[in-house]
Amino acid sequence: MKSKKSKWIPVIFAVFLAVILALSTVGVLVSYRLLTVTNYSICDNKLSADTKVVVLSDLHGSVFGKDNKKLLEKVKGLEPDVIFTVGDMINSDSADLSAFEALYQGLCEIAPVYSTLGNHELDNANLEKIEEILKEHTTFLHNEYIEVDLNENDIRLGSLAAYHPSLDNLNEYLRDFADTDKFTVLLSHCPEYYFWGVDKVGVDLMLSGHTHGGQVIVPFKGGLYAPEQGYFPKYDYGVFQEEMATLVVTRGLGSSSQAVPRFNNPPEILCLTLRGGK
Repeated sequence: MKSKKSKWIPVIFAVFLAVILALSTVGVLVSYRLLTVTNYSICDNKLSADTKVVVLSDLHGSVFGKDNKKLLEKVKGLEPDVIFTVGDMINSDSADLSAFEALYQGLCEIAPVYSTLGNHELDNANLEKIEEILKEHTTFLHNEYIEVDLNENDIRLGSLAAYHPSLDNLNEYLRDFADTDKFTVLLSHCPEYYFWGVDKVGVDLMLSGHTHGGQVIVPFKGGLYAPEQGYFPKYDYGVFQEEMATLVVTRGLGSSSQAVPRFNNPPEILCLTLRGGK
């Protein structure tokens, strides 16, 4: 004859599984729908005035409200001086670009927008149309740099959008880009370019995405996996003060279709304040 205690074991086990399932479901839903803002600040003697920068990446065609109204409202509420988008705002197989264009139409009404490409745009069959949209609504940079004035800060702003590090001209481009007394900002979708070449020349600030924060964020450990870095990547998300550059990696806003969904990893709008060090 079973004891009364043993009769409760299946019930307790079922409740335990139900709780785990509920928490897992919430963890996934939050990771796709709950827009969050992460604030960072960095100081540098080359800067003279505070500048608020919003960085967006890895939307992967996700929408937050009709025409991304919720995302636009969130960005507008931050009152940025400038907006940078650093790639993978759509998927490589995206054919309908209407939401993509609507987003950029909205962003450029908030603040000046500077954009570059990620690997998904580069692999998209509609790359030419994507570039047309970006050129119409933003200052589009593709493996090139310009001089800009952001709140009386002299900035050399460049992009690194090629997806493979073996191209010989990239190192030459990086050396030329870094050869200035101005504060340098490099928009590079892949943070791995830090150890693929940026570490050899040095830039003041590198802004990246691509990692999706490691896709799954393990408590007390960080991101689980990132392309090109493997499991528990060093550059998963956040600010990394390196010898040759300050690297800032956003977790991004969405995810491409993958076997493992985002988990414990809410969509992120990154808000970075650049402060003068003097």
